[in-house]
Amino acid sequence: MDVQRIWVLTGKEIRLGLTSFMSIYVLVAPVVLSLLVALIFGDLFAQTPRLGIFDAGGNETLVQALADHPSIQTRSYASQAALEAAVARGSVEWGMSLEADFANVLREGGTVARTNTYRWGEAGTRNLMLIETAVARAVVEATGLVFDELPISVEVVQLGEASAATWSQRLLPLLLIMAIVLSGLFIPSSSLVDEKQKGTLVALTTTPASLLDVYLAKTAVGFILSGLMALIILALNNAFAGNPGLLLLVIALGGLMSSILGVILGSWSRDMETFMGIIKVLGLVLYAPGILEIFPQVPQWIGRVFPTYYIMNPLLEISRNAARFADIAADLAILLGFIAVLAFVLAREIQRQQQQLALEG
Repeated sequence: MDVQRIWVLTGKEIRLGLTSFMSIYVLVAPVVLSLLVALIFGDLFAQTPRLGIFDAGGNETLVQALADHPSIQTRSYASQAALEAAVARGSVEWGMSLEADFANVLREGGTVARTNTYRWGEAGTRNLMLIETAVARAVVEATGLVFDELPISVEVVQLGEASAATWSQRLLPLLLIMAIVLSGLFIPSSSLVDEKQKGTLVALTTTPASLLDVYLAKTAVGFILSGLMALIILALNNAFAGNPGLLLLVIALGGLMSSILGVILGSWSRDMETFMGIIKVLGLVLYAPGILEIFPQVPQWIGRVFPTYYIMNPLLEISRNAARFADIAADLAILLGFIAVLAFVLAREIQRQQQQLALEG
């Protein structure tokens, strides 16, 4: 092994490899998806807040005031059961069941007006605050009373599972895995398969560079690019927080695991069709932890079955919860175990390839 030769080969791989369609795709795809998530889910799920109302009668003025409010979208329901069903499935984020002559009771005073309200479990805090403000304003306009003096008793019932995570936050784990795995795995493996198909891999081994130098250079390319892509995705999603040093450590370990796996798969693949077939089989295994994070109701222990969980979870713990080394030490130990196993497999594969080249020579 020669460090200088490895460095020269790494530079060549970066210069030539980044011009291929596969390299451009795997580098651009996570960034484009991240921007689309920020654009679509950042606005779509933060649109005009949705309020549902069931009026038992006599509250037309109040209902109309809410319907005319510019900051919320108001829907009326024919029964309380229909209102509760709409809130439970998320058609509206907040529901109000108004007793008969609710507004008149408020206006006349002397009696406490009662209303049941229903909150969708996944409703965002921003939207709930906007709805509450709009309701308070509409009640004041409909009754002519001062808000602080309103004799109202409110009982809030939550419908549906509570979830504080936005869709952007739910999709971030999948984007992180894509950024690290796509670049760390695809680029060195596709480069290696291309070298084998063109016959240049054998030609390289006739130079002073050894097969080990070539494989390590390809591993280094995947390692560098996967780390860079992970940093870009974290920055685009405003998730670059916590302990920067620890964050870089996890990214480096994740990139190392992905790039070693990529070189192994590239070495095992005779051509690009074989490689893509392997990826189709492994794709679900690699992306499963990120997919499972989209659905909070799925038990968290399932994600621990998959290797990429031990890249994703430490990154999320550091960026979201400012985790310290002790908090993620167990995950990092398992990740190092995977890296050690893959490094052993790669070493054996290089030895096998060297023996095969010697026989062919």
